[in-house]
Amino acid sequence: MLEVSLSAAPLLFPACAVLGVLFGAAAFLLARQRGRPPLGPVLWAVALAGELAVTLTPTTGGSFGRPSCVFDPGGWEVAHGLQGALNLALYVPLAALGVWVFRRPLSVAAGCVLLSAGTELVQTLLRTGRSCDVADLLDNSSGALLGTVLAVAALARAGRRPAASRRDALGALGTAGGGLAAVALVVWLYVPLYGPSGRTPPRPDLTNVGVPAQRLMEGLFGPGDRLERTSLTADTARSAFPLTEAVTDRGRFRFEARSGLLVSVEFTTPEAAAPPPRSEGPRPEDELLYVGTQFARTWFPDLAPDGARPTVAPGPDGARLLTFRPPDAPGNTSGNASGPRLLEVTVSASGRVLSATASRPR
Repeated sequence: MLEVSLSAAPLLFPACAVLGVLFGAAAFLLARQRGRPPLGPVLWAVALAGELAVTLTPTTGGSFGRPSCVFDPGGWEVAHGLQGALNLALYVPLAALGVWVFRRPLSVAAGCVLLSAGTELVQTLLRTGRSCDVADLLDNSSGALLGTVLAVAALARAGRRPAASRRDALGALGTAGGGLAAVALVVWLYVPLYGPSGRTPPRPDLTNVGVPAQRLMEGLFGPGDRLERTSLTADTARSAFPLTEAVTDRGRFRFEARSGLLVSVEFTTPEAAAPPPRSEGPRPEDELLYVGTQFARTWFPDLAPDGARPTVAPGPDGARLLTFRPPDAPGNTSGNASGPRLLEVTVSASGRVLSATASRPR
């Protein structure tokens, strides 16, 4: 995760350091001015600086397409993975330190939810290269709730439990009601929200995505496909450069944002891949080899040059996994300790290319 952060957002750590110093110094001076111990306010200010740096620092190359926000069943899968756990953990210290400093747990929890909603909105409006996703809001809110509960329990154990008050409750209602209403209004006016209702986002301007995305999409899936969304990511095991990931109606693909080289493709509908030769039944081994080799030479010429012969391994349901290792990679490592340069193409038993993944760790 550290390598991904450094590659996709090289300004993340400098931004975190600068904001941490500025926010921490301001909190220290305010606490001293009011005669309060400065430790709690300084820690809370640094946690706030970290949240802003992590969520708003632009990624390499900026964002693509028009502003939009995801609310669909696929997005909720992220909430239960590693990314979801990191989003949850980001808000636990922010909420816990907020309760410690302000002694208003309801207002702090509501403020954290509003902060998460606001940062998700700003991410897409300012085109920071990050995606707006309701699943992230769910994770952040869960982290805020967990941090609030932990802080209240810790204060109670120390005999300093914050008393529930009307002022805290009214502050929480005002923050959640007014703030979230304002965010919802901006989303309604400027940011299309799409999901399980079947509404799709407006087609992105392909001039913003770049010529490589258009060329790859039309070549892989045909001119009738729809480019739904793009995002910037990093996978140091596959490439040393930031990757553009594009999701379409018929599959998804990733390519190097710098060079335009295709890194991976996955066909999610059977008709998206090239039609099999003759019939849908199982094809002979040599035909599967031919289909996979032609696909590799067309889309990955640097890893499957003319004359390249892959190794073939059986896959599920009669599929074949074709592995290409370029001849200019002695020992199959290209002199790079991070991994081999190779290409893997999966062909179904009926002769359809299902997926392909390249590794160019350099």
